[in-house]
Amino acid sequence: MRAARIALAAAGLALLGYGLHGWLTEQPGEVPGRIAFLAAGVAAHDFVVVPLVLTAGALTVRFVPPALRIPVQAALAVSAAVSAVALPFVIGAGRIADNPSAFPLAYGRGLLSVLAVVWLAAGLWAVQRVRRARRREHP
Repeated sequence: MRAARIALAAAGLALLGYGLHGWLTEQPGEVPGRIAFLAAGVAAHDFVVVPLVLTAGALTVRFVPPALRIPVQAALAVSAAVSAVALPFVIGAGRIADNPSAFPLAYGRGLLSVLAVVWLAAGLWAVQRVRRARRREHP
């Protein structure tokens, strides 16, 4: 097992080095912009995403019963990830007025459908957890 971990770590570092080399040598004039983009991503993560996740977790612990917490937290995390990916499509970021084929679908409706499935699955999971907890209480 140790040898496999070392091999995987070496392969990961090699791929990281390859990517970094390409990133720095491909169009070198764009490196400062790329560094600024990465810095903005780190700042957004640390000052926006982390506080939102911590707040959602604290509110969940405070207001959601223990048997329901894990399904609710999972559904919140999946909803946030799906919404973050879908948001540019929903708002039509980059849409060109003379090219109607660029965003041909109803992305808002699609996002709502995915979120409905996520929360339905979380609801079913929560019902299962509540039933299991009740069985343990009343054998």
